[in-house]
Amino acid sequence: MTLHGTAHAIERYQQRVRNCSEAAAIAALSSKAIEAAAMFGAPYVRLGTGQRIVLDHETVVTVLHAETPTIYIVNYGRGRG
Repeated sequence: MTLHGTAHAIERYQQRVRNCSEAAAIAALSSKAIEAAAMFGAPYVRLGTGQRIVLDHETVVTVLHAETPTIYIVNYGRGRG
């Protein structure tokens, strides 16, 4: 499985997780752990820093703030909400 990150997700990663190059953001968003979660069918992955990466099958859609209330998270990913 190969994950694909949207331009939006890359930008949000750079804004909300780490200010880095586009290549570094792409590498972080396509890690083995995130790939495994996508294969398992997870709608999002919570990072150790608290942000959540939203998945839609093999696509990384966005990165949510660590402070995003859990009630809003169900509105993201896999058409849920």
